[in-house]
Formats: sequence, C-alpha cells, structure tokens
Amino acid sequence: MRDYYNANDVKQITGCSQSLAYEIIRKLKESFEKKYPNAISIQGKIPIWYFEEMMMNKKKGSDTSGKN
Repeated sequence: MRDYYNANDVKQITGCSQSLAYEIIRKLKESFEKKYPNAISIQGKIPIWYFEEMMMNKKKGSDTSGKN
C-alpha cells in the first residue's frame, strides 16, 4: 500500500502538466511542514491523506460516499 503521491500521481489526478504537479507538491509540502514541523517529509512526494485533505476537502478516515 502506498502512502505518498509523486508528481506523476498528482498530474494524473488533477490533469495538470508535470511542472505544475511539482509546484503543487512543493506548495503542499511547505504547508505540511509548517503544520507538522516534527514530521519527516520525502522530497518530491506528499502524503496521500494530506493531498486529499487539502486538494479534495477529504478528511482522514472520513467516508465521503454519502452512505450512513
């Protein structure tokens, strides 16, 4: 199971260019490192849960399917 998205994943999900995918990751990593200063980050990758929380308004562990 993967825990991180890379630029190719972001590109595929968003439909943006490769350079914009890297820019998105860079900006998300900046906010991630400010919010979680003690977390270890990996260059060129962003945690899947953080990407989905910030870009898709999904919360970690929440069910967005609309089912109760």
